[in-house]
Amino acid sequence: MKKIYIKSIVFWFILLFLAITNASVREMFYKPILSPYIGMWAHQISSLTGILMFFVAIYFFIKNNFKLCNKKKLIFCGLIWFTITIVFETLMNIFIRNLNFKQVLQTYYFWQGETWIFVLLSLLISPFVVYKLIEKKR
Repeated sequence: MKKIYIKSIVFWFILLFLAITNASVREMFYKPILSPYIGMWAHQISSLTGILMFFVAIYFFIKNNFKLCNKKKLIFCGLIWFTITIVFETLMNIFIRNLNFKQVLQTYYFWQGETWIFVLLSLLISPFVVYKLIEKKR
């Protein structure tokens, strides 16, 4: 297996830590304040902050491993992060939150205000976008 793919799998645990931190801040601080007034906005704000945190972390990951990267490899890294995250989130929702599969699928319904799918899509495309930004600077 290519070195960049192994590093990207290990790096996913940093993304997981960021996601847990982001969710913890949401649940402890602004969700209790926002939920009675504007419903799901706490989750939508959390999705946006998560996307931004992931983007910054991915930027540093790619910047530090730029010599190992090319567009094709980074698209595959995005697929790795996307896939691992879906599997993790699905298993967590089923076994920890005790949701059934239909309820898990509903977390992807952006037409009902859910923004989780955008977080996943950001994991998929951020490596390529970051690579292009870094490449442009060089």
